[in-house]
Amino acid sequence: MLTSRIVAGLTAAALAASMLAAVEVSPASAAAGCTYRVVRVKTRLNVRAEPRGRIVDKLYPGDRTWGSCRKAAGAWRRIHGTEIGRRGFSFGHYLKKIGRR
Repeated sequence: MLTSRIVAGLTAAALAASMLAAVEVSPASAAAGCTYRVVRVKTRLNVRAEPRGRIVDKLYPGDRTWGSCRKAAGAWRRIHGTEIGRRGFSFGHYLKKIGRR
């Protein structure tokens, strides 16, 4: 399980790096966003396609992720998953903001 998480993380990092090289980033969009750490979770935190929607990715206790600083519907946050690297929503109660991107 740990090996598959490491491989998934390396794959997601390589994919993100290749996407960043292809997309031109403006200074305003580079500063937009926050980084979060997963807290108050014992097993995993689901990343959903929409608030209360289908599960598209997972986060594990202590994982770090990034996403929008604004709350989406209610207390939901738009973030990126770490296992597959898909974007989605997670409940904000389980995410601690640790900085800005």
